[in-house]
Amino acid sequence: MLFVELLVPKGKFDEWERRVLAGRLTARRLLSTGTTPAADPGVMNLIDSLSHVVVREEEIWIAGGKPFDASQDPCYVVNVIVGLWGKEMSEHLVSRITAELAEAEGRPEPNVVVNVISLPEGGYGMRGRVWRSPDFLALIEEAKTGPVTGTPDGMIVDPVCGATVPLEEAVILERDGQTYGFCCTHCRGHFVKRLNATSAS
Repeated sequence: MLFVELLVPKGKFDEWERRVLAGRLTARRLLSTGTTPAADPGVMNLIDSLSHVVVREEEIWIAGGKPFDASQDPCYVVNVIVGLWGKEMSEHLVSRITAELAEAEGRPEPNVVVNVISLPEGGYGMRGRVWRSPDFLALIEEAKTGPVTGTPDGMIVDPVCGATVPLEEAVILERDGQTYGFCCTHCRGHFVKRLNATSAS
């Protein structure tokens, strides 16, 4: 579900260093925050299985109007294709990618540009067909295994994807005296459609 492309100037990093950088940009790592996983373990396994990280060394690199000099501090461009939820995920991804590269370098502000690229509905193909947000949400819901531990105070678990979300950031739904919290409007909409279909039958 994530395609992460890290571009680095040719000759700045050896193969082992490029592998380490790629390992820092996996979906599991980017979608976790500190010790709190952002997603249900089963959902995280699904997302990992559908995500890719590539590191490309660019032969020609001009920054600030000048060719890159290998003696300079590293610079990076990261393109992240997030499928259908770019708007919802961009702030988190920019922050996490920058933090991972900062930690790799051992300095607080790496020279990195992060492009979060969202695809339009119907713009993602997998297994020989077009996948839309309801298809992914159903796949995610099937993969959900449930939280490993209890829900921390001030947090709520999204009933669709199993994400643990701070209550003040959650998209809330009040229904039949019950309060539900979601990580995004897509999960909320999917849940409401399912509830309405159940009520109608």
